[in-house]
Amino acid sequence: MATRASALKRGLELVTICKALGDPTRLKILDLLKSKGRSCCDLISREERGLCACDIEQAVKLSQAAVSHHMGLLRRAGLVCAEKRGRWVYYSRDEAAIAGLAELLAQGGLRNWSIDSKVFD
Repeated sequence: MATRASALKRGLELVTICKALGDPTRLKILDLLKSKGRSCCDLISREERGLCACDIEQAVKLSQAAVSHHMGLLRRAGLVCAEKRGRWVYYSRDEAAIAGLAELLAQGGLRNWSIDSKVFD
């Protein structure tokens, strides 16, 4: 049985994930990261899934700073991986984390979950 502390940690992680998924731009980015071989630069092979930061900037029509903000939230939520390549960052989806979240939701993992509101005071 999970301890209260581990349940609380898991709950806070889930809140972070839900916040990351609560923005249409970040959902679009996650969808874009499923593609392979669509990069404009030579940092990514045609067989790799994911995109260079420059590709994401062009696709969502946002500045580098805005894209960096969105990617930081997705990384902290554990939904994407980042790898520095040259002067750009290559991003890919963490498929295992996304599958784990889908499984948790499909099994009704939130049904009995609650959190003490004092944590947020």
